[in-house]
Amino acid sequence: MAPNKISELAAIIHTETQKVDAFLISQSLPTPSFDVSCPARLPLPPLIRESQEAVLEASDELVALMLGPARSIASRPMNSWVAVQAIQRFGLATCFPVTETSSFTEIARLCSLPESDTRRLLRFAMTFYIFHEPSPGIVAHTATSKALAEIPLLGQLAGFLSDEMWPAATRLVDAMEKWPGSEEPTESGFSIAYSTNKSMMDVVARDPKRALQMGGAMSIMHAGPGYSIQYITDNFDWGDAVNGVLVDVGGARGEVSIQIARTFPNMKFVVQDLAEVLNGATVPEDLKGGGRLSFMAHDFFHEQPVKGADVYLLRWILHDWSDKYAVKILRSLTPALKKGSRILISDLCLPPPCTQSPFRNRSSRSYDISMKQIQNAKERDADDWAQLLEYADSRLKLKSILEPRGSTLAIICVIWEGETAFSSNV
Repeated sequence: MAPNKISELAAIIHTETQKVDAFLISQSLPTPSFDVSCPARLPLPPLIRESQEAVLEASDELVALMLGPARSIASRPMNSWVAVQAIQRFGLATCFPVTETSSFTEIARLCSLPESDTRRLLRFAMTFYIFHEPSPGIVAHTATSKALAEIPLLGQLAGFLSDEMWPAATRLVDAMEKWPGSEEPTESGFSIAYSTNKSMMDVVARDPKRALQMGGAMSIMHAGPGYSIQYITDNFDWGDAVNGVLVDVGGARGEVSIQIARTFPNMKFVVQDLAEVLNGATVPEDLKGGGRLSFMAHDFFHEQPVKGADVYLLRWILHDWSDKYAVKILRSLTPALKKGSRILISDLCLPPPCTQSPFRNRSSRSYDISMKQIQNAKERDADDWAQLLEYADSRLKLKSILEPRGSTLAIICVIWEGETAFSSNV
């Protein structure tokens, strides 16, 4: 008799967990636990990460099947982010040492909160393995609360998600009713949540505390293995560009260009962003010779001033914008392109429908809805990318979309097949 689905999933969990466990033992690494001694991240090689993902995928499906249709909906805590937001906002994770215990009474005193609220919030957080109660009234750290206490960027990510993204998500449907089909960044769930006629980017940029928190959140996200710049250096077909010029459009303080520059010593780089973003940006000592790396204040909605570069890089830029504005960004580049110039788009490429399990598809679909809720932006699949380029200019030809194994972002190569209509200034 063929095994049923739940038995099949249980077998996958058992088999793949054994692979992970065997690797950890062979490397004398700690087994995953909630204890504070457990590291925030385990250094798993690609094959073992695949086993880890297989366990998570099968577990996710098994839990959904065990819950059944009704409980799958009703059991989702709609207020789960309250616990994280409270921990971050009131400093609950940092108010006592991670190696010691405390009491609800003492934590409430240290954080200037009513004891009843403190007790209720922390016990709710404990249902997500954040803190635990070893004996009645006593609070101890877990690996997760320790990570929130000791990794500032993780705390900033938690704050950004709970303070900016979560409120916007709760008002997305209201925004869709109020502004049907809008592509404006000022007509989003964020706009309603914060009663503003400014875009989320503008609102956050005007508040130093919120800007710092968002910057930290982006930093820790980009630090994940799926965002390594090595995927670009190893997989993009650089050709003669290794001796040419790359313009990093919206490149912040040049973190990406700096890494690429250290791989290709004969390439020159121009990093562009708004003046306030570039304030304080510096060229590393090892890249100062020969003017290899420079910074330029530029708004990417305006015509590109650097003419005739070999590659124009747009990394994690276009997903911040609806098609209406993404087209403007692309069209601002075309007057600067020489015949054969390439646009390197490093962005998410949504998977084709019916090709991934719900678990594997969830994060990219969540990114897509997240972009819509904050400023009517979007993630795109291969067809969306092709249509966007055609709409921007038919001379922009989609050459390839590469998705290296392990990379979160795709490498989208666009080539300019139009004529050169300027005198190069690079």
